[in-house]
Amino acid sequence: MEDPYDFEDDQVWFELWNGQRGLWLQHQLDESRAEANLPYWQHLHEAVDIAAVRRAAALLVDRHQALRLSFRDTPDGPRQRVLPEYDLDVPLVDLAGAADPGAELDRRVRAENATAFEDLATPPVRIKVFRLAADHHCLYVNLHHIVSDGTSMGILMRELLLSYRAFAAGGQPEPAPLPTTYDAFVRGRQQWLSSEQSKAMETYWLDQLAAPLPRLRIGDHDAPAEEVANETLEFGVEADTAGGLAALAKQLRVTPHILLLSAYAVALRDISADDDIVVCVPFSGRDTKELDGMLGSFVNPVSVRVRMSGSDTFDEVVRRTRTVSIGAYANSRYPFTLLLEKLDVEARPGRNPVFSTSFQFADFLPPARQTSQLDLCLFGRPDGDRLSLRLNYNSRRLAKSEAEEVRSAFLAVLRLVAADAAASLDALSEPLARARRAARTTPGGRRRLGTLRASRPGTPKA
Repeated sequence: MEDPYDFEDDQVWFELWNGQRGLWLQHQLDESRAEANLPYWQHLHEAVDIAAVRRAAALLVDRHQALRLSFRDTPDGPRQRVLPEYDLDVPLVDLAGAADPGAELDRRVRAENATAFEDLATPPVRIKVFRLAADHHCLYVNLHHIVSDGTSMGILMRELLLSYRAFAAGGQPEPAPLPTTYDAFVRGRQQWLSSEQSKAMETYWLDQLAAPLPRLRIGDHDAPAEEVANETLEFGVEADTAGGLAALAKQLRVTPHILLLSAYAVALRDISADDDIVVCVPFSGRDTKELDGMLGSFVNPVSVRVRMSGSDTFDEVVRRTRTVSIGAYANSRYPFTLLLEKLDVEARPGRNPVFSTSFQFADFLPPARQTSQLDLCLFGRPDGDRLSLRLNYNSRRLAKSEAEEVRSAFLAVLRLVAADAAASLDALSEPLARARRAARTTPGGRRRLGTLRASRPGTPKA
């Protein structure tokens, strides 16, 4: 019988797409790092049929090529292929006999999250079931980012549970057929790069991100970048302010995402003393309907560059952010990794040369302490009549007190503009400074936000 791992037909190997290239390089430089893990777990307060779980996992491995991807280096660079078949082991880990099953689960999950996928020749996929009691289980899934993204993890968990319940009930799952395959997607995009549309998008981004790019002066920007230690701050926006923001978004005819992104840019401007702010907005990369239900690494970071001045009113900033965002989304197919090769930027190990912060407002928050090389990642989601937010920060470069100042400045912007969206940024400056001072917990003598600031340059409106 043919060994699928020794199958050397060059026709089945194809190039990596976009973010996969950087992830492969990161893996080659340090295989022990687990920063590319995408863990997801869900408690099931019920008895679980492990045989049905394994059948469901096997169905998904057969259905989604991304769960059968194998990677290798070649003289022409890294390549990937889809294994004809892959038998994924799904162990049942019994914790019911532990003194504290919940605490033991937490320990095991932390260990799983920190365990890297060492060999990418084997599909980097882990699924386990933890048994805490006869009627309490935890379904744990972990994939390497090179085969998945955040949207894919949601699809995987949903299909896994639906398929499991169908098998457990004695039935047969009937998922909708997938209109394309992951290898067809990648091959098609590689061909698209030679199209006129691709060239036009490249021109757009080279103009948008023309040098000099701003440097976000927050925290210890020059700290060594080799190590990343992510911490989180959980906070929220209460109902009265959230309601005012919803009304304002409707008045300005923008989405909550655009409104909150604008407020974040204003807060960063106040802290960093720079009128030019670039924020990464993760884009799903699923720009055609046929990709909606597929698993794979599709995400493409989009750069939203917002230029401001003190005389701008907040509602003007919102309209500018909307315009820039629409342009960014319209050109979002162009791969960011290829763009980096063409931009006039300084490459620094462990740092993104275009942006050091990201923003995302969606229907869910990512797992706490999700690993990121960026200094700051702000996530938000609707939560009834309020908003839930999470600030992920790299504690190698920012102290907790500095992250708290970012949080306070952002919340202060939201409160102020909900009351008066026509206020100028100059008028917002003093109340924002008061909010930041009130948040400071750093002992005297230690560095605080703003000590690396240069004078604010005059920046023309975009």
